[in-house]
Amino acid sequence: MYKTLAPDCIGHNAGLEISAPVAKKYGFEGIWFNMERDARMPVKETKMLLEKYGLKAAGFGLPVEYRKEESVFRKDMEKLEEYAAYARECGMHRCITWIIPASDELTYEENFNMHRERLGEAARILKKYHISLGLEFLGPPKLRAGKKYEFIHTLDQMLELCRAIGTGNVGILMDVWHWDMAGQTFDDFAKFPDESWVVCAHIMDAPAGIPREEQVDVVRALPGSTGILRIGEFFEGLKHMGYTGPVLAEPFVEELGKMDFEEAVAVVSSAINKVWPKEA
Repeated sequence: MYKTLAPDCIGHNAGLEISAPVAKKYGFEGIWFNMERDARMPVKETKMLLEKYGLKAAGFGLPVEYRKEESVFRKDMEKLEEYAAYARECGMHRCITWIIPASDELTYEENFNMHRERLGEAARILKKYHISLGLEFLGPPKLRAGKKYEFIHTLDQMLELCRAIGTGNVGILMDVWHWDMAGQTFDDFAKFPDESWVVCAHIMDAPAGIPREEQVDVVRALPGSTGILRIGEFFEGLKHMGYTGPVLAEPFVEELGKMDFEEAVAVVSSAINKVWPKEA
């Protein structure tokens, strides 16, 4: 596995020309793309920057809004093949998105069918370019509180969706926040048929002094800063299954966005290094 910088996840809208040299300086091996921003740069220039700073193009977020009405989904899908081609040219083969864990309109079955159909359509396009799609389950109970219908919020449920999509290139985005909040353990890593089923990994910590049922998804902490999340166990699970993909910090710490970009990267790099396992 390798350390990856995702500027958007630390509160900075920094393109590759700004983020690449800073990522290299602070020990990151990969860079995470915001495709709608970063694909404006010609592929040739992107590849030159990556080569210059010795960085891997780690992956990108799915640039398709599939959760809303059909017209929005269709409009975004028109661009997906172009983005997928760009990603593949740059050496990317990982794409991720998250699943909202509840609904007031759709029953579990209706929601499942919608996700299977729409994400299946996206996955088939990505597969043409040898790109895997990682799906993230959201574990905190507060995200489901007050909603009429619960939806996918555990690893088992997400694995069921991956298999139902059935394209062979759909796996899991493993996020230590959601893994921990959903009550998953080291043993759950054995549920993956092989390493390819984990498309990406996110790390962070949770605020101290807040009961699990009251934790708010967008209020987090730097990796290892509070010791609330079981990040050591999480890393052991990734190591045990032989995960070789990107690991990026997604701390949602407001102060990071107020810092100078390089200062924020330095802070995040230091936090990652403190929790990074030996012989990773």
